Amino acid sequence: MYTIAFTGHRPPKIGGYNIDAPLRQAVIQKITQVVQYYASHYTNCQAIVGGALGVDQDAASICDSLGIPYLVAIPCLGQDSKWPKESQDKYKIMLEKAYKRVLVHNGTYNFTCMDERNKYMVDNCDLLIAVWDGSEGGTANCVRYAQHEGREITLIDPSKLL
Repeated sequence: MYTIAFTGHRPPKIGGYNIDAPLRQAVIQKITQVVQYYASHYTNCQAIVGGALGVDQDAASICDSLGIPYLVAIPCLGQDSKWPKESQDKYKIMLEKAYKRVLVHNGTYNFTCMDERNKYMVDNCDLLIAVWDGSEGGTANCVRYAQHEGREITLIDPSKLL
């Protein structure tokens, strides 16, 4: 089984919360192209997503539309507790459609739970698709960890898509 994991920015860095925004659509289109390429080369593909707003949820939606089963690596209890209701509703639907859910940190949010989630995803994937503009933060940490672990990485820089 070939496993693709995703990491990437939250909505403000990929065109905003409006899924129809031009940059957001360009990011979704590019992720879709990359996933389709790998799915055409590996007959048994699955995915791991982190469930957060932005790239994580977009990746889950793309996998769902392409018929690729996905696992949600949940970083902590109540990940969505401070999100707007509409975002919480989308999160619940994503969780329902997942073939599996893994709670990485059995507790509420703490300083390290997102990094723990990212390490879980990298440790269990063959390929990491990273939507990353080169800035510091959780996505950068995930990419560096994947490099350290020798994972194949496909980088998508949203600042170069439009």
